[in-house]
Amino acid sequence: MIYFDNAATTKMSMSALKAYKEVAENFYGNSESLHFFGNQSNLLVDESRQTIAKLLNVIPDGLIFTSGGTESNQVGLSALARIRDGKNEILVSPLEHSSIYQILDRLKDEKQAQVRILPVDRKGKITPTILENNVSAKTALIVIQAVNSITGIVQDISSLKNIAAKNDIPLFVDAVQAATKVPLDFSGITGFSCSGHKFNGPKGSGLLFISPNALTVPQYNNVFQQNGFLPGTLDVPGIVSMTTVFQEAYPKTKTNYALLKKLQESLERNISPKIQVLHGTYPGICGLILPHVQAQEAVTRMGQLGFCFSTVSACSIKDPRPNRSLLSLGMTEEETTRYIRISFSSVNTIAEIRLFTDKLNKLYG
Repeated sequence: MIYFDNAATTKMSMSALKAYKEVAENFYGNSESLHFFGNQSNLLVDESRQTIAKLLNVIPDGLIFTSGGTESNQVGLSALARIRDGKNEILVSPLEHSSIYQILDRLKDEKQAQVRILPVDRKGKITPTILENNVSAKTALIVIQAVNSITGIVQDISSLKNIAAKNDIPLFVDAVQAATKVPLDFSGITGFSCSGHKFNGPKGSGLLFISPNALTVPQYNNVFQQNGFLPGTLDVPGIVSMTTVFQEAYPKTKTNYALLKKLQESLERNISPKIQVLHGTYPGICGLILPHVQAQEAVTRMGQLGFCFSTVSACSIKDPRPNRSLLSLGMTEEETTRYIRISFSSVNTIAEIRLFTDKLNKLYG
């Protein structure tokens, strides 16, 4: 089987597995406990927090360990979006993960916020000019995903965070598909989310950053763990495992990006002209619109031939509605039903790409 669904999840690395096993066997104390075993676990958590903060150039006290991207997004947005000071408008891109819209829709239904969808240019980008023109005196929060999980469209977060800072508006960035995958300067971002299983770490491990300088109202009351933002016992093996692979992957971001670019170029060079390529910016995610077949049928048929890939994000696969990210790019509802997503990792090869394009072209080209 050839695996082309790395935007959904990745295989745990050997170092991540080794770290998880070692910590689970030897550091089983609750990190909140005051005895020897608890202190040992707490030291590992603190070391992990310091390590990640140094790599990302952020304040360690702002890092919160979570169960993954969805929890990071929703806890972070809940904390940042409840600030008022006469402002109640949230600006959000039309290309967000479903977990973002779930919490924003709830805030809107509860009349805690007005949510306004930002326009994008013809490439799906929110330009600094677009953002500047849409900011108002009522804007309390800006929410923009760094890399779209369906299309691979990359937003220029470095420029957008400058616009947010100039207007003194918090910016929250879903970096789940960006961390370790695209060069991204995390400093100066009010809040962001990451997920360990997207970069060869364990499932159930995630990261949320909320600047200690930001005004927040935590989602839960009377919580004393993790700066008051998230209750519960920490998964120490998962945290250390995620940190281990993050240390390995983050310095290789540019090298791996170049490898993925070669895979993307091979796919686009060898795909049939009858199959439309949707050009995202991140080379690890490639979208294809098939000419005369439903995407689900293609996933099943190609799966029987040994290829694993997806239509939309795994989190939205059971949602019967057309994907809003694709619709925002001007696709018709019918076209969205013919859309497939191929997502690579650095262990994929050009030979695998050629096998894939040969089979896909034969069936649908």
